[in-house]
Amino acid sequence: MGRWVGKMTIDGHLVHGLGLAKKLTQIDWVRRQLIDRVGIDPHPGTLNLNLNDDVNLSRWQSWCSTTGDVIEPEDPDFCRARCYPVRVEGRIPAAVLLPESEGYPIDKMELVASLPIRTHLSLTDNARVRVDLCQPLEAAAILFDIDGTLVDSLGAYFEVARLAAEPFGFVVTEEHIRYSLATGSNFWRGLIPQDQRDADDILKELFTRAAAHWPRVLIEFGTLFKGVAQTLETLQRRGIRLGIVSGARPEVLELLRAEGILDYFDTVILGGDVTRGKPDPEGICTGLSRLKVEPGRALYVGDAPIDIQAGHAAGVRVVSVLTGAADSALLSAYEPDRLISSHARLSDVVAVAT
Repeated sequence: MGRWVGKMTIDGHLVHGLGLAKKLTQIDWVRRQLIDRVGIDPHPGTLNLNLNDDVNLSRWQSWCSTTGDVIEPEDPDFCRARCYPVRVEGRIPAAVLLPESEGYPIDKMELVASLPIRTHLSLTDNARVRVDLCQPLEAAAILFDIDGTLVDSLGAYFEVARLAAEPFGFVVTEEHIRYSLATGSNFWRGLIPQDQRDADDILKELFTRAAAHWPRVLIEFGTLFKGVAQTLETLQRRGIRLGIVSGARPEVLELLRAEGILDYFDTVILGGDVTRGKPDPEGICTGLSRLKVEPGRALYVGDAPIDIQAGHAAGVRVVSVLTGAADSALLSAYEPDRLISSHARLSDVVAVAT
């Protein structure tokens, strides 16, 4: 995004569009580029605002003078567009979509979001809606989750669940794994039939079997996300202190240690280091204390709703990544400060706290 000059907030009046954007936002190349550029997998359609006063029209013209992120058409029948990450009503991640089309109305703003914002915020026709342009988040320290954020462990979770459940004839699906990881629900209780008479004994056995398999399975099936070292090096070179706060078991550190990733972090806090796991903020607060950084000067980066809840409870800003089990709609509902496609976009949205 180009250098910003001027006010970062625009107010507009909600109006109905022509309904043409529903198909546009579901075109594969449009969706892929919006996810990559601004972390938004768009709900069908756009939210349309009219800007009918001089103050907001002037601000909108200033927005349009910046470069934004470009959506390149993969179909000659479409024009290029620019997109700008925003938050609606200071809460919901979204993006302004600006077609580079001659004759596009100068008093119209179109937004895409992963949620149906109109219904999610109970907005009525002609409601006044505030749109905040996202600026780089200043940080002296960044704390990271591990699973789904730095390490792709979804395959490992699936394999260990399959091995543990196999003797009992339970069928494990990737959808069930994703749902449990994304929502923090009890995976094993969701797998055992409700009418199972010896459910508690089976639950204990599943835990025991999974724990026995986990160290080997994690090393075999877990992989570091591509480019993690480059991201961490960039942040560290800027003078930002780095830490880990995760509910993971210690075995996951072997993946980080083998790649030299662990050396980038000034502190590491895992599940066994706290008495209360996420969404309780204990781990994040402990990490900030060790780094001697105030919450207002820190970020937490994670892939799940409980990461957003823990970060907000700790008073830090939260950046959610789409590389874990949760999709952008679920994450948006928990109102992260920024939504990005992966860690690789982190250096674009972070600035060093002064």
